[in-house]
Amino acid sequence: MTGLDDFDRAASTVTGLVTAVRADQWALPTACADWDVRAVVNHLAHGNAKVAFWAGTAPPAPDGDYLGASPAEAFAESVTAARAVLAEPGLFTRQVTTPLGEVPGVFLVHMRVNEYLAHGWDIADATGRPTDFLPDLAERALRQWQSRFGAAPRRPGGPFGPEVEPRPDATPADRLAAFLGRKAVNG
Repeated sequence: MTGLDDFDRAASTVTGLVTAVRADQWALPTACADWDVRAVVNHLAHGNAKVAFWAGTAPPAPDGDYLGASPAEAFAESVTAARAVLAEPGLFTRQVTTPLGEVPGVFLVHMRVNEYLAHGWDIADATGRPTDFLPDLAERALRQWQSRFGAAPRRPGGPFGPEVEPRPDATPADRLAAFLGRKAVNG
């Protein structure tokens, strides 16, 4: 499997979760304390728009509403646009500038997959969908995050809260969410 295969699997799973969001679920709270379901999906769409900027092929993607009147459709379009950038020949081997500094372009794929896994879990949990998805990718992402954070304390106000103890029967995606400080809001 390639990085784009991982992206495709994660993007397809999250697109499926977004497509399944009912009209009455967009305002549900999520494990991201200040964000409802729509805000989480908008965050993912904004991140998809940032891929072109980080790849050096577009201007910065400003903050704002990336979902409009048709959130699921807009999200799917954002995934398609991000994938087109990620599939550009030579991107994986050249250096790109991200918030984490200069990295090989393939890192953009890892960033998106990790975002899809973490926030896909938020969407699934908030809307009562199963959180047992993409176990191999979730395990790999968990190892990456554990390697990056170790046991270091998380700064207040940062994107990840303190690690939460996962349930004994936790799926790989549940364990990833717990490591990132997520507490289920729907069960």
